[in-house]
Amino acid sequence: MMVSHEKRSFLTTMVKWILGAVGISIAGGIGLFASFNSGEKKTREFSEEMLRKLVPDAPLHVPEASAWIYRKSSDSSLVALEDRCTHLGCRQKWNPERNLFECPCHGSEFDLSGDVKRGPASRALPKFHLIVENGTVRLTGFPQKPS
Repeated sequence: MMVSHEKRSFLTTMVKWILGAVGISIAGGIGLFASFNSGEKKTREFSEEMLRKLVPDAPLHVPEASAWIYRKSSDSSLVALEDRCTHLGCRQKWNPERNLFECPCHGSEFDLSGDVKRGPASRALPKFHLIVENGTVRLTGFPQKPS
């Protein structure tokens, strides 16, 4: 059975278009992955009302700031940690029974200070500087890229 020249030309053109679309998709995905959490200084703000909900040594997740915030029982100072695991950037959860942040993706664990207790993460959770003024809490810092 012979395939006509027109059909062959059409199929060749379609294969080229499909391969081109796949190539562009892959290149776009690589570009998004490479630019994930670029390490630029970020500023995150939220209402001071959130601080009234704090219980000593019990982290409160503030999704709009992508952070966990808690008040130390030892000196009443405030601590803010990045809510993303330093391994691959998954959002970790607080486990109050174990007093650990746990990454649901690959099992990394961090203590209340953000230090790694179990890998695969190899770096502590980045800390933010907290500035409270005019009813607003501002977190500033340089979040790190996942390892």
